Amino acid sequence: MKPSVRILGMLVWLGALVVVGLIVLSLAGSRIGEHKSSTYGEAYTRFLDSWGGEIGIVPPRFKLVRTVPVRQFNAAAKRYEIAQKSERTEIIPDAVTLHASLDYGEQYINWLTFNAFQATGSDTYTVRNGTGKSGKLVAEFGQPENANLVYDHRVIVPPTGRLLRPAKGTPLVLDVDFRPGRRLKVVEVYKTKGMDVFKYNLSAYQPVTVDHLHARIRVNTRDFELYRFGLPHTITATREGAVVESDMRDFSTAQDLGVEFASKQMYLDQVKALVDISPLPLVLFLLVVFIFSQVMSVRFNAFHYLFVAAINVFYFLFVAYLIRFFGVWTTFGISTLLMIIMFLVYCPKVFGWRFARIVGVYLLALTVVYSLIFLMPIFRGLMLIALLFAVFVSIMIAVSRSDISKWMVVSG
Repeated sequence: MKPSVRILGMLVWLGALVVVGLIVLSLAGSRIGEHKSSTYGEAYTRFLDSWGGEIGIVPPRFKLVRTVPVRQFNAAAKRYEIAQKSERTEIIPDAVTLHASLDYGEQYINWLTFNAFQATGSDTYTVRNGTGKSGKLVAEFGQPENANLVYDHRVIVPPTGRLLRPAKGTPLVLDVDFRPGRRLKVVEVYKTKGMDVFKYNLSAYQPVTVDHLHARIRVNTRDFELYRFGLPHTITATREGAVVESDMRDFSTAQDLGVEFASKQMYLDQVKALVDISPLPLVLFLLVVFIFSQVMSVRFNAFHYLFVAAINVFYFLFVAYLIRFFGVWTTFGISTLLMIIMFLVYCPKVFGWRFARIVGVYLLALTVVYSLIFLMPIFRGLMLIALLFAVFVSIMIAVSRSDISKWMVVSG
């Protein structure tokens, strides 16, 4: 057989292996994500329907309701008459004080971990009648977004301590005669449960201005991040966890304030990006095996390439599925261990230790090191280029020191 035919046949076979690996890894990557995996997505949905989702506290809407006479034409009587019409004017609180206490505790369903927390809130709104008109002060208190369970939900109106029970869609009358210039404090107390994110929907106040806003969120853990970091804030460590505070004057923003919890699932986006581009290290690894098998005169056949490629593919499959059940470091550790076992039970016995040691280094670089790069999104591009550069340079050095005419794929 001519060398050109042998080389073409080898390239076709390696290309077929890459295509199969691409299909398998693409299917695995498409299943990463909270709602894309039939297994995790079903458990996620069941837990969300039972416990609650990302909690967003919706501020109440205050309105001044008054009845005003309106002159309107009566077509039947053919004359103008005076009718009473209800007029509603929205009032934005002058001062808002938000206090929340979050008790975080992971919940498990069939080894799957969810960022569950219980929230206790006590929010105070100071309302002033600056309209120059008198009327009834009413407020609509809605349930927190994505909350399946809200309890101990009540509204307290100091100084009398009048207790009201809010209902969704039903306005509460806070003051039947809210005169101009009068101030009223309204305290909303509630408890709820959620997962992943707890936030105040402060963007509901845009584009109006709140004179003073103070928010304080106590968390019983330090494993969290700010939902949005643009707002001025302080984070104070405590014995139990941390306290997040934000104090602003003349407040008007499109941002919401809250916390999101770090968890075993926080790396899903990075792992999905890793698996989506995993065919690239597969191509490089097969290239390394092909080059060094020719340089070191190691006899290879089609089945050898199949099994060697499978070792690389299985590593990324392990990562794609184990990330559901374990933390990212445990996932990488187990995947690496299983990959090494597959490598040791096959390569040294078939190709010898000398060849296995060289290829094993490249296998670790194109799987483990390649994976770690995707955990550093800021430097990902630079480090990825550096890794590919190192692999290509080492291959170029090996080829430059060998006699291509003596390669088995050429000489037969």
